[in-house]
Amino acid sequence: MATDECRVTDGDGRPQAEGIRHSAFRLPPEAVEPIDAAARETGLEVYHAEMSGRELRVQVECSAGATVDTCSDYSRALSSRLDAVNFMHRQYILEVSSPGIERKLYRPEDYAKAVGKRVKVLVRGGWVEGMLEAAGPDGVTLRTEGKSQIADCRLQIADSDAGPAKCEVAYTEIREAQIKVSDSELFARSRAERN
Repeated sequence: MATDECRVTDGDGRPQAEGIRHSAFRLPPEAVEPIDAAARETGLEVYHAEMSGRELRVQVECSAGATVDTCSDYSRALSSRLDAVNFMHRQYILEVSSPGIERKLYRPEDYAKAVGKRVKVLVRGGWVEGMLEAAGPDGVTLRTEGKSQIADCRLQIADSDAGPAKCEVAYTEIREAQIKVSDSELFARSRAERN
């Protein structure tokens, strides 16, 4: 039996090569098919899923944008499927959400969809922030504000010593990444949605 909630939040995790997106917390095998089946039933796409303790977190999206209602519909569809397979044989917590505007990036295709957007990437030496210029099968290229910010990048190409620079980072070097939205972009989007 699930205790479910639907809220729009950002998730977390790392790039994954294939299958349902999940973080270091592996999904129990009996959860995978119900997660996919509920997405097919509700017309949503699973962006990310992870299990932590007895909490199952699933992020969903659709072309029209996930709303509280679409999250609730998905949550009901998934709960009934999980209950039918007696998921975890006890009570569990189900959290269904949207990945959010400043979504975390997990797989190469997530990065590919974010090309042209500002991103923040955690590598061994710290955070690197810049415009995501390219995303290939092995890594990404960022345009950063200055060379000093990108000491841990595999390749640095500076336009000038103090000016913008490009940085190539392999997915295997990325510990965490997310889209960053400036306050002005966020407020502009909010005003447009109200009108």
